[in-house]
Formats: sequence, structure tokens, C-alpha cells
Amino acid sequence: MSPANDNCLHWLDSDRPWPERFTYPFCYEPHPLAVAASTMLQQHIAASQSLLAEANHGKMFGVLVVSTANGRLGWLAAYSGQMHVADDFFVPPAFDYMDNAEFVRAMDEAAARTDHRARSEELQHWLFDHFFVLNGQGEQRTLTDIFSQTPQRVPPSGAGECCAPKLLQYAFSRGYRPLCMAEFWWGESPRGEVRHHLHYYPACQGKCKPILRFMLQGMDVDSNPLADQEGRDVEIVYEDEAIVVISKPAGMLSVPGRTGRESAESLLSRRYQFVKMAHRLDMATSGLLVAAKSPDVYRALQQQFERREVRKRYVALLDGVPEKREGTVRLPLMPDFINRPCQRVDYENGKLAITSYRVVGVEEGRARVLLYPKTGRTHQLRVHCAHRDGLGCPIVGDALYGTPAARLYLHAEWMEIVHPLSQKVVRFERKADF
Repeated sequence: MSPANDNCLHWLDSDRPWPERFTYPFCYEPHPLAVAASTMLQQHIAASQSLLAEANHGKMFGVLVVSTANGRLGWLAAYSGQMHVADDFFVPPAFDYMDNAEFVRAMDEAAARTDHRARSEELQHWLFDHFFVLNGQGEQRTLTDIFSQTPQRVPPSGAGECCAPKLLQYAFSRGYRPLCMAEFWWGESPRGEVRHHLHYYPACQGKCKPILRFMLQGMDVDSNPLADQEGRDVEIVYEDEAIVVISKPAGMLSVPGRTGRESAESLLSRRYQFVKMAHRLDMATSGLLVAAKSPDVYRALQQQFERREVRKRYVALLDGVPEKREGTVRLPLMPDFINRPCQRVDYENGKLAITSYRVVGVEEGRARVLLYPKTGRTHQLRVHCAHRDGLGCPIVGDALYGTPAARLYLHAEWMEIVHPLSQKVVRFERKADF
């Protein structure tokens, strides 16, 4: 099929410079060309009553800017999952199993079984074994093969049906050169996840990361903008024979991880014979951390955190202004296993998470808010701010639950503990630099 006869390819007239490297899909600032294509796609959605009615319930859409063999600029559009509205404006599924005669035959054979669960698993295994994915080097592998090298071993349900794999598969199969991409949410936010209308989001970790790591082979891809920077250090706020309190910069791990990146704890370990963090902050969050200088002190501090005796205050800058100037958010949280490291709200299986807050200022449509966590769940403050049943305003710079920026504007500025040796209440403070 020539580009002129390709209904899924839409021309893009722009004098903007082309990107030097392809988008890093798991954390990115959309390239202007991808933003221009997204705007055109949003206009198409808004102009179709049937498409709009379905999309308004909540759907992830994506665009891929490409160049054709003759160097002309165009873009492709896709949506994640399925839609009831037929529209050849979008690229088709990467594997259209309903048009595959072998799948229909396998489905008919499986239908003879009485065990519905076994029949579903058999059909899904068949699908993954026959779902071939292309990459930038012209190679292809099945989803079964790709996920066999991951901890989960088998593809999750819906693997290969997200925007990014659909778009790349279509481009590779037609000889288009991918230049940049972006994915945005349209419509209502789902009950459990944090999604905001027209906000851009990275590709999901659970379903897409293994697939995209294969698909992007042979392409020049941007580096991860959140990669740890070398040469940074921590600020020591307080120190005695038992504890050391530091202020961690944004973008640094609290404790060593699997990647080998520098962490606050590993930096301190070069100065002290024994040091161990009594708690953690997200890598993107800056602020106060307390570390123990002996195993006994560490255990004593750990007990304070476990019993929720430590008092903490954070300051954040929100992308918007909450309806109420103060209050308490109670939203139970649990890991989003398909999209790690994100957390989701789950009223049945989530763990209790409580945050009190108070708005202390508003400037240019952004609220400055003080946050008082009563529990210590992963990403608690970030989700409680961003979720529609919380403050409804993501923290500025939150690449997971809002819009990326130079940094996450969340800082742990104040802490109160009982000193493990003196048993006296001690308080520490380090104001944010924003």
C-alpha cells in the first residue's frame, strides 16, 4: 500500500525541526511535532459524535509522527484496547485475531470444552503464540517469546493492544520511519487510576515495557530524562552520636536499588562505619531523611515509624486549586501491578492511606499546600493530590500522575521524632527551594 492510499496516514505540514532521536516512551516531554499531531487527533475526536460519546467515558489515545520513504512528514493515530465505533482513521490492531482464520478455527475447537476458564486460557495462549511483533531492525518475535524473559513469564491480558505497540507495528510494516510519539488521556478518569483529560502519559510498564524494549531495537532512542545525575551530594541538617538527618535532593534514591545508582544511604556509608535509613522518600521527592548510626538506634527509629509516632509535614505545589482549602483525604492504595511503579485506588483490596492538607497560597492558578501524612503508603501524597476523589490536582512535575517538569515539586520540610537515646522530642526543618 502506497502512502497516498493509506487512510491511516495523515499528512503533517510543519516547519518545526525533526527530533534527533525517538521518544523515550516511559518518561518524556512531547515533541512539538507530536503535540501538533495530538491536537489534530483531538479535533477529529471532538468532531465525531459517535466517537466522542465512547471516548468521553475514558480512553488512552496515541500519535506517532513518521516520515515516508520519500521524506514526507505524516502521523498515525491509535487507541488502547478496543472501541465499538469503527473508524479507519486509526491504525488497526497489531494482530487482528477476529480476521485470522486459524484463530477462528482454534476458537471453534475450544468451544467444545465445558470449562470456561480453561477455554479462555487456551485461546489466550494461542493468541500470544501467534502474535508476532516487529522491531526497528526488521526482526519479529511472538509475545510469548518476549515475555518469557520477564519475571511474570507470560504476557498479561491485553498485551500488545496499547497505543505504542499498535503504532510502531503499523509503521514498521509499511516502511515508515518513526520520529516521535505521544499518548494522552481523553474523558473521565477511571475509578482506580489517576488520569486527567488531555494530559500526556508514558507507556505502561507491565504490558508495554517488555514489548517496546524489543520493538525499539535498531532505533536511536532518547535517554531516560530521570536518570540519576552524577556528582550530587546530600546536605547534613543535623548530626550527633546516634543519628544523622539529611536533606535529599530530588532525583536521588533514598537507599540503594537494583540499578546501581547512587543513593543517599550509599553516600553516607562512605562517611560512617554504620548508617541505615530509617525511612524513605520517593526518588523524585526532596527533603528530610533520618538515618541511624547503629543497629539499636535503627530498630528504635523503625518502631516509631511503624507505630506512626513520627510527625511529618510536606510542602507541594499543585497544578490547580483544590475546591476545599483544607481537609483530610482517605483513599486506600495498592500497587498497580500492570503499570508499576504506579499505585491505584482500590476500596476492596487497598491499604488505608490518610492525608490531611491545608492550602496556604495560590499564585497563577497553582496552589501551595501543606500535606500531613498520617500513614506512609507508597506514592500516598502524589495519588491523594492527583486523584479525582482526593484534591483533584496533581503535584507540579509529577511524571506518573500529572505532567512532567524539571522536577517534582514535593518536599519533606519538617519532621518530629523521639530521639532514640535522650527520649526527648526533637524537630528538624529544611524549607523547600521552590
